[in-house]
Amino acid sequence: MIDDAIIDAENVYRRLRENNLADSPRPILTVIYEGSAQIRGSVVFATLIVCVVIAPIFVLSGVEGRIFTPLGWAYIFSTLASLLVALTVTPALCYLLLGGQDLPEEETWLVRKLKAGYQPILETAIARPWPFLAGAAVAFLASLLLLPGLGQTFLPEFQERELVIAVSQLPGAALSSTQQVGITIENALKKYPEIESAQFRAGRSFGDDEAGGTNFGELDVRLAEEVEDRDRVLELIRMEFTKIPGVSANVGGFISHRIDEILSGTRSAIAVKVFGPDLTVLRDLAQDVEGVMQGIEGVVDLQVEPQIPVAQLDVRFNRQAASRYGLTIKDLAETIETAFNGRIVSQVLEDQRVFDLVVWLEPAARQRPQTIGNLLVDTPDGQKIPLAQVARVTFAKGANTINRENVSRRIVVAANAADRDLGSLIAEVRAEVKEQVPLPAGYYIDYGGQFEAQENATRELILFSGLALAVVAFLLYTSVQSVRSTLLILSNLPLALIGGIVAVKLGGGVLSVASLVGFITLFGVANRNGIILVTTYNQLFAEGKAFEQALVEGSLERLSPVLMTALTASLAMVPLAIGSGAGKEILQPLAIVVLGGLCTSTVLTLVVLPALFAQFGTRTNPELSEQEFAERLTTSPQE
Repeated sequence: MIDDAIIDAENVYRRLRENNLADSPRPILTVIYEGSAQIRGSVVFATLIVCVVIAPIFVLSGVEGRIFTPLGWAYIFSTLASLLVALTVTPALCYLLLGGQDLPEEETWLVRKLKAGYQPILETAIARPWPFLAGAAVAFLASLLLLPGLGQTFLPEFQERELVIAVSQLPGAALSSTQQVGITIENALKKYPEIESAQFRAGRSFGDDEAGGTNFGELDVRLAEEVEDRDRVLELIRMEFTKIPGVSANVGGFISHRIDEILSGTRSAIAVKVFGPDLTVLRDLAQDVEGVMQGIEGVVDLQVEPQIPVAQLDVRFNRQAASRYGLTIKDLAETIETAFNGRIVSQVLEDQRVFDLVVWLEPAARQRPQTIGNLLVDTPDGQKIPLAQVARVTFAKGANTINRENVSRRIVVAANAADRDLGSLIAEVRAEVKEQVPLPAGYYIDYGGQFEAQENATRELILFSGLALAVVAFLLYTSVQSVRSTLLILSNLPLALIGGIVAVKLGGGVLSVASLVGFITLFGVANRNGIILVTTYNQLFAEGKAFEQALVEGSLERLSPVLMTALTASLAMVPLAIGSGAGKEILQPLAIVVLGGLCTSTVLTLVVLPALFAQFGTRTNPELSEQEFAERLTTSPQE
């Protein structure tokens, strides 16, 4: 946010100091105006480019869009506001605080040392550019070789203290059994000092937003504040669940579970969905997939969606018999629904309070087929006949639940990842399942969850970043009015990429959507230095400076603002890049990418860009006609 103000104030400060040393000083207002106007165009275009580069964030859909869109809006509006301040308030403050002051005759000791060390390197790069260009190309290629070794994930794992652990037994387990499981696991976890509290909830009431049977429960765990190794605590919790037979647990944080449910409908980061028409075949295929995944390193909380045959009351209507009595299937179904789920038939007033009067069968009667068959059904002519005359009621085996997605039956094999990135884990799961689990005709497997969302987000960012790059190229050309200079400025992008990739490698080696947003942000910042350097070169050419002299003077002139803007941006990223804890998971990968990219792009820009300009730049003054250039060359051949 202060880059524009730094560039403006530094240029004004330098011109005021030079004006104070002049034999005939010019008016202060004139000097300040010219100092601000000199770099105004490049600052405006650089800021517009920063805003354009960040635009692909707004095309992100799903959870990642909800997370990063507010960041993008805040980034753009604050950057534009800082530009407005730099164009108006900063020059006024320069007049109030610097105008008429006795400024130092010499540059500071640090600036002199930096320029003294930088100038020989700069002159060598301009005189012999190819070694520097080759070195930068090798560094870029080396960084690209690191990419295949980087892991991939959707979002970094949230370091939440509050855990919500979904606990499931086999379908049909009694509520008392689930409650006993909860008491057992509570007592087991309370012995660990890292766990502050543990509370179990068994079952779900009718009408709850998230349906659950008596075999289902949730364990709320709160970790102690002093816990440093969160992964170790999660491993201890999983170990305790392995001691209880017949119980499946899905360990995760509250936010993580909500995100997983939105992405795949399950509370797991990995959702292997098996689709097909026959439930028996689906269950067999799901168990085969589970068997394959059990042998893969990094897979935890592995479980198959509980879809097994259970005892059920089977009511099959006889349509022909029902039609003889003038009954429809709807009439019969309503009778069954009333018997099992109840129906409100009236209201009762008691003690000034109104209660619903519900009619249904007693719980014990609902378990007897004979009782259900003896239910009396009203016919249109007023007769009452038993349900058994128009339907067959028996006990049978049936699936406890049937889930569909896109009209097709499906069963899910869910799991989480531990001590491994999601991308490599899914790649291994895909390869092993494809090799070991043959699929019959009409059956297929889809890999959902966080990995699917990560692939979609990556595809969207790459596509729209390409479009943003085309707009950036247009803005650069509008600013410098040269295709060659535009391409030279765009060469900053690979230079920034080098440090970003190395920083990701050193920071854990995992790319996430947050890292990709960091690269987008980095490209915008890196272009700023390039456009300001090239604009300065062109201005010096317009003043009649020789080619090499303009490169040296322009680079030395912009050394301080380039280093200051890079240093302030880097220091601002340090608090996000270091440390850990809840709240930093999203912005930490972003900060690491920007911090690493700024280091390499700043250093290489100051050396490689002048070398590129020396090798490929236009050696004629773009502001002079050929005749004017020839006359100047004749009158002053040395210059």
